[in-house]
Amino acid sequence: MIQLNVVGLEESLNEPLSLLGRRFEFEIIETGRILKCLETSIDGLKVKVTGENAVIEYKNINTLFRAIGYVIQKLQEGVQEFEIEEKQYFNFNGLMVDCSRNGVLNIAYGKELIERLAIMGHSVMMLYMEDVYELEGEQYFGYMRGRYTKEELQELDQYALKFGIELIPCIQTLAHLEHFLAWDEPKNKYLDIDNILCVGNEEVKRFLDNMLRQLSDTFTSKRIHIGMDEAFNLGRGRYADKHGLESKSTIMNKHLEDILKICNRYGLQPMIWDDMFFNHGSLDDAGNIPKEVDLMYWDYYNNSEAHYTYNLNRRTELDRKVMFAGGAWRWIGYAPHHTKTYVSTNAALMACKKAGVKEVLATAWGDEGSEAPLSTCLFGTVLFAEHGYQETVDLEDFKKRLAFCSGLSYENFMKQEAFDILPEVSDPSATVNPSKYMFYEDPLCSMFVYHTRAIQEDLTSYYQELQNYFEKEADNESNILYKKVDEMYAAFAKVLKLKWNLGVNLLDAYQVQDKIKLKEIISRQVEPLIDVLEVFGEKRFNEWQMTNKSIGYEVLDLRIGGMLQRLRTTKRIVNSYIEGQLDHIVELEEVRLPKTPYRQEGAGEMMQYNEAQKSMTANKMCW
Repeated sequence: MIQLNVVGLEESLNEPLSLLGRRFEFEIIETGRILKCLETSIDGLKVKVTGENAVIEYKNINTLFRAIGYVIQKLQEGVQEFEIEEKQYFNFNGLMVDCSRNGVLNIAYGKELIERLAIMGHSVMMLYMEDVYELEGEQYFGYMRGRYTKEELQELDQYALKFGIELIPCIQTLAHLEHFLAWDEPKNKYLDIDNILCVGNEEVKRFLDNMLRQLSDTFTSKRIHIGMDEAFNLGRGRYADKHGLESKSTIMNKHLEDILKICNRYGLQPMIWDDMFFNHGSLDDAGNIPKEVDLMYWDYYNNSEAHYTYNLNRRTELDRKVMFAGGAWRWIGYAPHHTKTYVSTNAALMACKKAGVKEVLATAWGDEGSEAPLSTCLFGTVLFAEHGYQETVDLEDFKKRLAFCSGLSYENFMKQEAFDILPEVSDPSATVNPSKYMFYEDPLCSMFVYHTRAIQEDLTSYYQELQNYFEKEADNESNILYKKVDEMYAAFAKVLKLKWNLGVNLLDAYQVQDKIKLKEIISRQVEPLIDVLEVFGEKRFNEWQMTNKSIGYEVLDLRIGGMLQRLRTTKRIVNSYIEGQLDHIVELEEVRLPKTPYRQEGAGEMMQYNEAQKSMTANKMCW
């Protein structure tokens, strides 16, 4: 273990340094190598280690912890003499964790993320909370959703402060409140249409005042993200009944004025997702946004620096501060897409640096139930950190930083995306997700046959190789969380090895009335799948418990449980046909059509289809 005698720092930094030491395997001790820390006016950090002399020059607490991390990393690598000098390109950089898609970040893993953000040199962590925090007087707000108590949020807030991390609430004050508004009591009081508040309503104003007052009293930071994105049908429901039809931009501006008054009342500095003005409005609309509101341009889909430059320029022309949010792609299934993260982030953050944008953020959304482990977001989080201190990011240096800051190798991260980025995908930044729709596809009502037939490879052996890799990684992994992640992916590979072509095989054998083949499919695919799918559910839950609150996992339980029952029913139906009790199987009589005409270049007939329910059935699952 590396031992350091750190001198020149305030006593208040002893505790966070000790905590970082436990996480990153170093010890602060008087008999250790002397590390002099000098706070200076440089715009970044300097590290110089020669023989027994080690000196750090730093600008702020974020650059200090990053610099100390460099010392530890290099010494652990066996490098005894080195110099590093970095400029801090962004004064606001960090991670947004989505806590609203069933996976509510638990306090223990929240603290671990804060420590890892600190060693990366980050300054910000956001919690995206649509309705997952307690709100006084609103008993249905976050009800049965794993909501945070005020005390829990304050515990995380105070822990972040120790490391110089600003914890910021990222909430919704317009749309995306479907879970809260699904309950009859709040729906009758606050709903306009869809998941949108009936803005301008006095009850809604009191509701928002209550929300912002409480959050201002909970968090140390006075910055707050108030959302306001994707309110596509704004003003088309009860609002229109009362006021008549008005343009969305008019309603947005009036609502922003109301929100800004409340923010001013509690000393809050708001920021918004700006798509309702720039993507669904006009530059004239955007020009009317109050100057006190910061604009956050979000975009994680494009790979071209020119694209981001164009869209940043549209905003900077309005003479206001612009922020940027990119993405750590973990939201289109159980497999993350790190190549997409890498390519899109490199393009976007290069454009941000050239445009003089100083505030950026990596978002880690959890669409469709937070299927992928939360730790997969660390790939993008480290990449954002490296762009924060490097003019350009060298891949080999990034790999080393990734291993040190996250505790997981670049190879392991890339194997996670291999479930979707099959060898025949010529563009590895394509965001196709065959592992998701093959995983959820119904054996009899199979709707992805057209797309699976087009795959040229033998995915049975391909997924066997992934299973072998993750089983070996799990055996050798000492980090308990990552061991559980590896075990989960090993089980995922085992499921896909059996299930990827199940729908095709059943259909093909049935069409030629090959009952011997059907019997073989039942014994070699369907029956083993019942056992391995059950194991997968257990492994997914084991990881979930380490990073999230328990409430919310029931959604994945219901999906996996439903799949298990369908396998049993499939066995029953097919056996009845084999034994002559059924003269035909109606599900296998249907002609298979393409699921969607949408295709991505370089991915053939594979596609992105990020809807578990609609992957399972074409029929109604609810009212």
